[in-house]
Amino acid sequence: MAIIDQTLTYKDIGAKLAATTNPRHKLMLERLYQHARGEVEEDLEAVLGTLAPNPAYRVQSQGPEMNPEGLENVRRFYIEQIFGKGRHCLESVKDRILVADDAIVTEGVTRIVMWGRDMMNAGNPGVDDPDAFYLLTYNSLIVWPYDDEARIIGEESWAYYPKDCVRKISPEDAPESFHRYVAKRREQIAAFQ
Repeated sequence: MAIIDQTLTYKDIGAKLAATTNPRHKLMLERLYQHARGEVEEDLEAVLGTLAPNPAYRVQSQGPEMNPEGLENVRRFYIEQIFGKGRHCLESVKDRILVADDAIVTEGVTRIVMWGRDMMNAGNPGVDDPDAFYLLTYNSLIVWPYDDEARIIGEESWAYYPKDCVRKISPEDAPESFHRYVAKRREQIAAFQ
């Protein structure tokens, strides 16, 4: 059985949506639900369909490749950095969801299954096996600003990584979506050798 439940990434948003009566807030939450579900289901068009025309992402702990601006750069970001590196194989529980007229704030624990090769290429310490599967667990806070039409302007995220945030897991613990990702990456690597 998989160590993560990807549906939890959007279930808390759905519960908040069901309990919300403000029409603008409902529309904002509907878009966030679609966005989160699209991410874990590798549905790029669903994700992009929630965004304002000129989105900007700000990941405070990462380099420029994780901070795209503009719709085409955000599209490339999802193709290369999220779906292209298996980062969609995640579980993001929302312990808190705060909704205002111009933004939603989500806070909780994120758990991502990652491939050793990707983690080593990114310079992650404590990763010693390129073919192993790892679980990265951290606390995250994301501010989701919205425009006047209740479209997501981008993501502004912060993360706290405790010392023991990375641990090796058994391949049987990874979700099927991650096995598909690793198989595709292995094929790509073999094609270039």
